[in-house]
Amino acid sequence: MFQSHIDNSILSKEYINHPVFEEIKYMMDFYESVSYTCYFFFPSGTSCIMNYVSDIYIALEGTLDSIQTLLKIGRINDVLVLVRKLFDDVLTEIYIDVIRKENPNWEKSLIVKDVDTWLKGKYRVPSIKKILAKLKNSETTQKLYPFFGWETYLKANRELLDDSVHSNRYQLFLLNCNSLHLENRIRFLQNVLIFLKQIMMIHLAFIFYLNPHYLMASDYVDYMDIGLTPPKGSESWIAPYAQKAFDKYIKPYPNLATFIKQECYLQIV
Repeated sequence: MFQSHIDNSILSKEYINHPVFEEIKYMMDFYESVSYTCYFFFPSGTSCIMNYVSDIYIALEGTLDSIQTLLKIGRINDVLVLVRKLFDDVLTEIYIDVIRKENPNWEKSLIVKDVDTWLKGKYRVPSIKKILAKLKNSETTQKLYPFFGWETYLKANRELLDDSVHSNRYQLFLLNCNSLHLENRIRFLQNVLIFLKQIMMIHLAFIFYLNPHYLMASDYVDYMDIGLTPPKGSESWIAPYAQKAFDKYIKPYPNLATFIKQECYLQIV
């Protein structure tokens, strides 16, 4: 019913060929790949048999798919709301991983209560403000935290996303009206691309830093599975898709790229 009244500018060559669509596809493929590779790594601190993070990555892929679907019909304000959700979900995944790794009571219990009860739907994670404070002050992440400009451009970008969630501006309502001609439609489409690339850069950096084994090449495990001795050093080989993601999202930031290479045991080119 609605699509017959879509503004022609949404279907313009500039819109349908915008790089954001290819970016979303790439991000979805990445999460599908890392979901598969991390599945077989047992997560300490939980009662899970398999790695719960694998399901989180698939859920993130699903959110990206929803973003893609809404973009195709020009519902950009709804897209911005989902981008905010994606950002929050990524920070939640990182936070849960950090408190799981920092369990102070390993001698008393192998289960991290907050993590396990969260997985069972009985624990609510703190606010994003408290999550960021944890990442800033935690010994696990305090060296990586400063690379991302949380208090500058990321703060400004999150405020823009919050505006969409709470409809703080009339023009944000209009971004959901795909029957109207809007001169700023492409500009907001470009903003979506910028936000997504920032989120991906942050998440990928934390995966390299906290869980590099998720990004290993499969050679080491493949040899072990068939009872053969893996090639020497293969435990530090990086998966091709992970190297490509590093080149795409982290290498453009030289200081961050150098830090990740120094801190991660994988042989990143």
